[in-house]
Amino acid sequence: MKAKEVTILTGFLGAGKTTVLNAVIAKKKETKFAIIENEIGEESIDAGLILKGEDDVIELNNGCLCCTLNDNIYELLNNLWDKRDAWDHLIIEATGIADPANIAHPFLTNDNVKRGFDLKRVICIVDAELIEDQLKEHPEAIKQIAFSDLILLNKVEKVGPGYVQELQAVLKAINPFAETLVAEGQNFQVTKLFARERFANFYSNPKPVVTPKGIFSLSSAAPEKQPLVAFGTSHNRHEHSDIETVLLKYKESMNIQDLEHRMMVFLIAQSANVYRVKGIIYSHLFESRIVLQTVGKSLAIALGENWLPDEIRETKIVVIGKELKLYGFDKMFRTCLYSPSDIE
Repeated sequence: MKAKEVTILTGFLGAGKTTVLNAVIAKKKETKFAIIENEIGEESIDAGLILKGEDDVIELNNGCLCCTLNDNIYELLNNLWDKRDAWDHLIIEATGIADPANIAHPFLTNDNVKRGFDLKRVICIVDAELIEDQLKEHPEAIKQIAFSDLILLNKVEKVGPGYVQELQAVLKAINPFAETLVAEGQNFQVTKLFARERFANFYSNPKPVVTPKGIFSLSSAAPEKQPLVAFGTSHNRHEHSDIETVLLKYKESMNIQDLEHRMMVFLIAQSANVYRVKGIIYSHLFESRIVLQTVGKSLAIALGENWLPDEIRETKIVVIGKELKLYGFDKMFRTCLYSPSDIE
């Protein structure tokens, strides 16, 4: 049987996750949702809009969802799988202080879970009025944005249109993988949110983002050393927090076994300041993209979509964290590249 689709809904406290969730359920009447949610001070979900029956909404009311869920995840998923004919799509609403990487971990790293549950997207709801302060004061807000595939900028009616444009540029600079949509009133762009899947936006050719002058600004990093192989790099330090984003691109084919080894060593020994690594990897041994991503201290590598016949095949890797060294990352990834003689 085909794996069931899964969506994780994240966002800092008060961003409007439950309001968006209710709008999704009301808008997508043809879809039967199973919901895992953790009520922690936000408005209650309208249970009348969910599947009929008490067991269709799984409420975890004690503690943070990312902890409670992981303690019981396999039992929960087994129960849901036993009732898989009664629902179409699983949505997990995280608490406002949860790191979505912890919730996504089993869906990306456990083969048994992946056979039954397909994590399609991680949606982050962002409060346009408060996000500037949240990024300065709460690392959880940064991690939520860094891990997401889609960002919904909410409550934009409380700020000016120029500010919204600046926020969009800042969010894009923090997470080049993610697409940012703007909510207008109670129009939460539900159709567009659920039309996108993980990494879809990064298959296009991302360009370094320059934030408009205003509340935030980006400054280029002082060159540590000119990379020898990476043909396109950018290193942005963000004024609103100590978060940094490094983008590296390579034309050469990459050895997946070497990459896995280097990344595992890195995660164990050197990843304290790294929130997220995401990559679309080109290897001449595969006709498909290789999707690489870190999930906490774990590494997930999987086959992605096939390369198109006329598409330029290249590796693109984004690193999000603090005190990042562009040359150090480039040096690590360069050791995983095949030389022309290796391929001949």
